[in-house]
Amino acid sequence: MTLKECYELIGADYNDVIIRLGGEDRVLRFIPKLIADSSFNDLIKAFADEDWEAAFRASHTMKGNYANFGLTKLQTSSSELCEMLRPCVFNPEAAAQLEIVKKDYADAMDALSKLG
Repeated sequence: MTLKECYELIGADYNDVIIRLGGEDRVLRFIPKLIADSSFNDLIKAFADEDWEAAFRASHTMKGNYANFGLTKLQTSSSELCEMLRPCVFNPEAAAQLEIVKKDYADAMDALSKLG
């Protein structure tokens, strides 16, 4: 799968990331670092531990990372979760939003892992 096909599959902004990162080769070089980023796992652990400050930090990092890579759908769901967690206290709506982030994350990581 090409990078452009991957981005189309997950509803990401291919043209934006090419411009932002300076070409497809650079994007492809940094994708493995994005896949290896621990923020998603940090978010899941923070929810399990009911550590809302850590959950906010993880969601904030995710929001920025996914925006930089033009992963629009995942950036949007992460951003919405981040805003729910901004007060660093439990928000019952955040649990439902986390499920959306999990799905968007799984879809994006699955597609990105098939780049070749």
